[in-house]
Amino acid sequence: MDTGVRSARNVLFQELKPKCVELSQLVLRDDTSASNPKALLQSATQLLEILEEKCKRTDGAFDEKLADYAFFPLSQILQRKKTYTDRLSEVTIKCMRVLLEYGWRTSIALDLAKQLLILLTFVAGGVPGKDSVPPPEELMIEAYGALTALFRALANAPGGSASMVESGTIPALGHCVTVILDGVTDGPSAVAQLQALQALDSVWHCIKDPEALSNFLPGTISALTKFLMPSTGSRRSRKALVRALGVLRHVLISTLSDIHTRNIRNDKASVEVAKAGADQKQKNLTKSWLKATTGQIKLALSNIIKLRGHESVEVRKALNQLCITLLDECHDTLFEAASILVETCMTLAGVDAEEELSLRATSLTDLASIHPNLGDLIKNTVYNWVTSLPRVMQSNDESAKHAALGQLSKANGLLTRLNLESSILEDALGSSLRDSITLTLEALPVAQGVQEAEFDLNSQAAMILASDNALSTNFQPTIMAQESQRQTRNQLEILIGSLGNRESQMSMASEMLEYARSASGPSLLSAYWLSSQILRSAESSNKDIDEFFESSLTLSDKQESMDEELFSYSQSLLVSTEERTSDWRLQAIALEVMAGTAQRMKEGFKAELVDTLYPIVQLLGSPNPRLREHAVTCLNIISKSCGYANASRLIVDNVDYMVNAISLRLNTFDISPQAPQVLVMMIRLTGPSLLLYLDDVVESIFAALDNFHGYQLLVDVLFTVLGEIVSVGSKSGQLRIEDTTTINHRKNRPEPTPISDLVKLLKSKASTNRTSFPHEEVPQKPWKSAKTLLDERQPPSDADNDNEDQEGGEEDSNQPTNQEIAKPPPTKTYTMLQSITRLSQHHLTSSSAHLRTKLLSLIRTSSSSLAFDEDAFLPLVNDIWPVLITRLYDPEPYVQIAACETISELCRGAGDFLSTRFRDEFPAILKLAKSAKAKAESEKRGSGGRGVFSMASKLWEGLVGLLITVVEYVRVEDEVFDEVVDVLGPLTWEREGVRRALEAVNEDAVWLVMQVNGRNGKVETPVMEGFTFVGLEQRGDRGIDVMK
Repeated sequence: MDTGVRSARNVLFQELKPKCVELSQLVLRDDTSASNPKALLQSATQLLEILEEKCKRTDGAFDEKLADYAFFPLSQILQRKKTYTDRLSEVTIKCMRVLLEYGWRTSIALDLAKQLLILLTFVAGGVPGKDSVPPPEELMIEAYGALTALFRALANAPGGSASMVESGTIPALGHCVTVILDGVTDGPSAVAQLQALQALDSVWHCIKDPEALSNFLPGTISALTKFLMPSTGSRRSRKALVRALGVLRHVLISTLSDIHTRNIRNDKASVEVAKAGADQKQKNLTKSWLKATTGQIKLALSNIIKLRGHESVEVRKALNQLCITLLDECHDTLFEAASILVETCMTLAGVDAEEELSLRATSLTDLASIHPNLGDLIKNTVYNWVTSLPRVMQSNDESAKHAALGQLSKANGLLTRLNLESSILEDALGSSLRDSITLTLEALPVAQGVQEAEFDLNSQAAMILASDNALSTNFQPTIMAQESQRQTRNQLEILIGSLGNRESQMSMASEMLEYARSASGPSLLSAYWLSSQILRSAESSNKDIDEFFESSLTLSDKQESMDEELFSYSQSLLVSTEERTSDWRLQAIALEVMAGTAQRMKEGFKAELVDTLYPIVQLLGSPNPRLREHAVTCLNIISKSCGYANASRLIVDNVDYMVNAISLRLNTFDISPQAPQVLVMMIRLTGPSLLLYLDDVVESIFAALDNFHGYQLLVDVLFTVLGEIVSVGSKSGQLRIEDTTTINHRKNRPEPTPISDLVKLLKSKASTNRTSFPHEEVPQKPWKSAKTLLDERQPPSDADNDNEDQEGGEEDSNQPTNQEIAKPPPTKTYTMLQSITRLSQHHLTSSSAHLRTKLLSLIRTSSSSLAFDEDAFLPLVNDIWPVLITRLYDPEPYVQIAACETISELCRGAGDFLSTRFRDEFPAILKLAKSAKAKAESEKRGSGGRGVFSMASKLWEGLVGLLITVVEYVRVEDEVFDEVVDVLGPLTWEREGVRRALEAVNEDAVWLVMQVNGRNGKVETPVMEGFTFVGLEQRGDRGIDVMK
């Protein structure tokens, strides 16, 4: 011992001596007073502080002799443990732990160690065979810690490990192990369990005897398995689980490693050993024992590997390390459990991916390179996963689906790294994926006929193309579209991306596409989707390689051929009407294929627009909102790839393709509603410029109407197109060749005659009366005879003609010509609107009230635009009048209201042209108005009615508007005017608009009605000598006669 260590040892002794002496005196005094336990606790605490502060050192200053000196007072306390408090026992054991860890760490007395083993076991678990109160948690924790330090000191002491397996010590050791295992499984807290695990680990590191370890193995494995099994009843801490897995790894390696069992597994060596009896200590380590033990170990491992789904990464790392170590160290011994160990390692592959490469442990890939038989186990495991995938995907557990797909993705990567690809596995994986997706798909939608299809143009996605918000370039998922399936869907895409090399991907994609051609239902959908996804994944993963290597090396030519084949099949799906391909998801996937092709071909895709643009655009009219969104996204991607500003610009620039496609379908009587819907969308996008090319389309529409007029919804869709043409055309600048002012037929109130005009009129009459004319006889014969008149009619001579020509030429040169200029023909837009309006009258008798209302609205819109050319408009009014006026007496009130509005618009445009027609209809119109007025008033008076919101009130308001418009724009007889005023009644003075319209025609009649009803101010009765005037306020028969 050098001088420095000796000096430090002396200093340490001087510090320990007074505390040890004081503590010894207090213990030996054996005073029963209340102050003695407190003094003991205080003295022991001071000793502990010195030990923790001064003695935790490994420089040799604190050796076994100082430890023995400090242990003397502690031993006295332990002998009288029952008479002292648990707190004093806890402090004492803490002091002993310091002694064991630093003073006796290499040279503890074996007899003392055996005594401490028994003592600490009793402290932690009580005396065996006696019912005692469990020790406090803190005392138990310190006891386990002291046992840990004791076994570590024995492991380092000469003969320490052997002394523990002596015949006299084995029972105490066995009881100690039992107490430790109870602390592992049933410890009061996670800290106590962790300390018990530390003690158990130190036991297995201390004991080297195989026979003893084999005796402790079953109980240890059982306790650790119970502790590691996932259970809802007891939640284990993360640190305790990691530590338990580490302890289990050491336990199995120390007893069942291939090195330790090589003689047991060798039959010949076992027989020789048994005959010779050279090693009686290993008499229990036989081949039968090994077989039974490995079977139990496999059963235990099957329960422990359930931790591979634990949420903690540290626990999964520890489990992975356990499996890797057992596959390496116990490769032959635990061969029966190799399959579950390999499966667990494959499941946990990549758990340490975030660690640095230098810190990573041995992986399954490394072991498979060392042990060839592991490759077969890996392929068998992959095959089992592949065949069980459809069953997992059929369940409702999304986490299980996500885990299964993730396992297959990792397995594919492992097979690639180990070069273990197999055509059998690839075929099985393709079939399993197809079946799995088929099981997850929903039931096919029921196909609906044309007459059952719903159409609401205002809700279609076609309308949003005209806005700036339609910029989406990402497709919504078609397969596993629910938000809860997002992780499963992403994992499925990762799996598809890991399907071997490009050659394998091309082979699988070709098989899937070939299967799709003959399949139907969900199988068709799953195979088609897989084919498209595999090709997309192959292209994205090999894009960089294709840029630098020849196609013969990268197989890019084969992929291009597959892309063309898939594109052709997708194009056929977009235009297919077969029931086999009626699922909307097939068309959605086809749209994704079209968009992907456009992204790959860029502007070269413009050549494909001739055949693909209309099939894509027609899906904007689909009743399925998700398919419409897909179509919008596809158009956005195509427009961006081809260099167009947006999807609207794409359609406008290729409108000729669209019109030709629509015309072809209408001419072939294709009664699907998509073509009309697309046409409406095109008209709204392009505006009036498209109308110049639609004259043939309008003829085809009316031909279709004649052939399919029984399909009400189809007729409604077609008239929606015509209505859109009329709506856009009425606002078009191409409707008129020149600015022609529309004639205003509104009746205006006559201006009052000024006084100056009356003066002139009176003066002219007075001068006429004063003028006298001489009397002349009435002629009795003509002034000239017939012969004289004929002679005067002789043709003039040539000279006279020349003179006349010269004179006429002079007159012509001096006077302007009065030649009439021929009127130009109407524009194509005007002719189209006129034709639509004229032909629409034939469908006003349709049984559909909704269609009748729509046609009346169409005629009203067109009439306001066509009225400027009376030469063409008035014949049109004459043609449609008989059918139009009958709608005024329609059984549906809202059709009557629409008829009132339409007829009112005709009155504004035709004016007095309708005078004679209204003269015949006015009795019926007035009768209808009186009836509607009575119903409206009855509805208002009723307690349960809807008042002004009732249909009767709305019809009355419509008829009021019609009567006012007729009086205001059409010439009517005075008797009819009076009847209109009578029907309107109080509305004449209650509504300013009604009163002004009536006053413009006959102001005196309106004034008289208001006067009779007391609505004018009081008028003074004039007084004049010789005359008597009747007061206007007197209401009697005379007033009524005036009214009549």
